[in-house]
Amino acid sequence: MQGSYSYKEIWKVSYPLIIGGMAQAFINVTDSAFLGRVSEVAMGASAIGGLFFVTLLMLGMGFGVGAQIIIARLDGEGRQNDIGSITHQALYFLVVLSVALIAFSLASGKEFLSYFVKSPDVLHACLQYLNIRSFGFFFVFILIGFRSFYAGVADTKIVSYTTILMAAANFVLNYCLVFGNWGFPEMGIAGSALASTASEGLAAIYMIVYTLNNKEAGKYNLLKFSSPDINKFMTIFKVGAPMMVQMCASLMSWFIFFLIIEKMGERELAASNITRNVYMILMAPLLGFGSATNTLVSNSIGQGKSKEVIPLVKRIIMLSLASTLVIVLFNAIFPYLLIGIFTNITDVAIASVPLVYVISGSLLMFSVAYMMLSAVSGTGNTLITLAIEIVTIVFYLVATYLLAVKWKMQLPVVWSVEYVYFALIGSLAFLYLKYGNWRSNDM
Repeated sequence: MQGSYSYKEIWKVSYPLIIGGMAQAFINVTDSAFLGRVSEVAMGASAIGGLFFVTLLMLGMGFGVGAQIIIARLDGEGRQNDIGSITHQALYFLVVLSVALIAFSLASGKEFLSYFVKSPDVLHACLQYLNIRSFGFFFVFILIGFRSFYAGVADTKIVSYTTILMAAANFVLNYCLVFGNWGFPEMGIAGSALASTASEGLAAIYMIVYTLNNKEAGKYNLLKFSSPDINKFMTIFKVGAPMMVQMCASLMSWFIFFLIIEKMGERELAASNITRNVYMILMAPLLGFGSATNTLVSNSIGQGKSKEVIPLVKRIIMLSLASTLVIVLFNAIFPYLLIGIFTNITDVAIASVPLVYVISGSLLMFSVAYMMLSAVSGTGNTLITLAIEIVTIVFYLVATYLLAVKWKMQLPVVWSVEYVYFALIGSLAFLYLKYGNWRSNDM
């Protein structure tokens, strides 16, 4: 890649990542869409169980983003021969981490969730889900490792291919296993967990086979497997560790948010789960733009073109804002369209509509704030992104608790804390990009 980047070049890198960003979201969405036709308890349990899983998943995602930033920097510096070894170190760590998280989830999931979840039915369903879903860590972390490589070198087409395969397999398997169609056993929420895990395994196999047959892989020494190297691992860990904590903390805040909502009642939890899944669909393009921002900013700095970073970020923001505006307008006009995917329970659908309007507005703030935060992490100064995230989360959770528990406000008012979150994230990221010391090529 060579800077500077036009709108067309930004889009070329971004659109496969936009599709790829829908992978995990679509799995959770598909789970909820089927479980929304089982019961409110199943919907609520999938919200909490899914967030528990994804929160731990963010440890791997954060490390993967760190590897992606370093790979993009090496690519910008013209050091393609070093990229394969960095990718190998990332994969080694991610596999070990996945095994550790599977063990932790199976051994401690019940104790952790029982401390927070007051409904026995929701807790039982959560554990049914997690006892199977936890094995997905292994496959997803393999996908994360390869995604870091392909995103880092801006060859992102395979991300979209893998996503399409995973999404299709997940939908078919949910149809078979949740309700017992086509001769399969009727497993309910456990079937949904099995469907998600199996589809991720299929996608991981496809990614590996694709890479083994990819002629471009030789350019980066990707197929010449290197032995574990503590120095190269620490290079990734230095950038990736703050991202691991940041992304985990970000999802943990959402997990705690749902635990607070759960204390408001099962109906409120079910409506919030519907809204969460609508949110995940609508934010998928922004996650893709954010990943592209990590790569393009790091690559530009690697080329010694730090002065082009701010104009680049402005162009990405314009693209993300325009895309979000179209989505928000459509969603505001037809709010029941997406809600209807997840439930046929009338009362839950009606309760979800005001929440969908709330998140539609917050997405416009998301489209600006998240790009600036991604630009900060793309500079390699990931400790700054962690600090920004932690400060914001404290305000976010305090506001949620006060509105929901202390002042007992209505659910749409509680969801309005999303505006607080993105306003603070965007402001702090903007101040760092304007005044911070990030223009050095060193990481």
